[in-house]
Amino acid sequence: MAMSSSAISRASALRDLVYLDLSPDDIAIRDLAREIVDKEIAPIARRIDEDEEFPRTALHTLGSTGLIGLLVPEQYGGSGGTMLQYCLVLEEIASACGATAATYMTQVHGMLPLLQVGSETQKERWLPASALGDRVMSIALTEPSAGSDLASIRTRAKRVDGGYLINGSKIFITNGNESDIMSVFVRTSDERHKGMTILLVESSAPGLSFGKPLEKMGIRGSDTAEIFFSNVFVPDEQRIGQEGEGFKVVMGALGDARISTAAQACGLGRGAWARAYEYALRREQFGQRIFEFQAIQLRLMTMLSKVTSAQVLLYQVARMIDQGTRPEYSIESAMAKSYCSDLAMEVTTGCVDVLGGYGYTREYEVERFMRDAKVTQIYDGTNDVNRLVMARQLERRRLAGTETPSSSTA
Repeated sequence: MAMSSSAISRASALRDLVYLDLSPDDIAIRDLAREIVDKEIAPIARRIDEDEEFPRTALHTLGSTGLIGLLVPEQYGGSGGTMLQYCLVLEEIASACGATAATYMTQVHGMLPLLQVGSETQKERWLPASALGDRVMSIALTEPSAGSDLASIRTRAKRVDGGYLINGSKIFITNGNESDIMSVFVRTSDERHKGMTILLVESSAPGLSFGKPLEKMGIRGSDTAEIFFSNVFVPDEQRIGQEGEGFKVVMGALGDARISTAAQACGLGRGAWARAYEYALRREQFGQRIFEFQAIQLRLMTMLSKVTSAQVLLYQVARMIDQGTRPEYSIESAMAKSYCSDLAMEVTTGCVDVLGGYGYTREYEVERFMRDAKVTQIYDGTNDVNRLVMARQLERRRLAGTETPSSSTA
């Protein structure tokens, strides 16, 4: 017996079969996100993918309800929430639409440099509209010759009277064509790590142009752009932080970005699993539901265990960040990103297998989750690069005598 794809479009009743300890405030934020996802994001997720449609309406809704501004203090128009709450929201969005999740988290990433080192004047000017989703933001870092090796950026900003002139290009910039303002990392001197500076660039600036949106395998509704700078003038008051401070800032921002990717990956894995489970409960072969076959039970329960373990790791790292229990968390964020994204790819592929031929069709959505999951292993540092970061930082902690009790006794 086949079944309608609408029967497994969200699998709402299957979201909390495994208990995860959350506070009443956390649950309230998560449930608000669920309501928005169920009403506005899930119903159009397939269309967003097929038409490669930028989810601007969803971004405005997430902003007007305070969910974009969770990491922004209330004094700058945000909600003053926690990293855990942000992860819960992002996971909910990704459980329905990976492209909308990518758009949402990039909006947050674009604000991170301002939150870290922006002046009071800059925060008051730029953050409120961005936190509401009225101003679309992006973060422009990657270049054709500088991906994993971020210190190799070549886009240069030359000092002129009253500001800077930018020349160069960026690629794989999420929200790029749709952004109103972007945090652009430029080179202001030839020093490898101390020559990087951050400038806020408005999309209307003369000399700024955009290439054709990149056509991608997954997260197709998320805009990904190539950006060109030809003598783009940026006034001094739009420099974020000090000259030469950019590399230090991006290293901090990447820690938060990796947590975002981990949350997105958890949502994709959970969303695909819920659809596969619901399918197995309804699909009949040989006179019984396919869930009655032990092979299907073993496969689904193994995947559920892995999704839940990824959530536990993600939430633990987010709580650690919120509590400020460590001076830095590069190992933990890289661990969460690499583990959760590998898990998402494995689980979404397994869910396609559970649905068999139907899993290979676009009607049943799990193939979209599989396509969307792949990029989580690539952006915000490939998983191999993240593991190298973990190894390097672990050695630094060991030499500094700051390794964790568990690592010191291993």
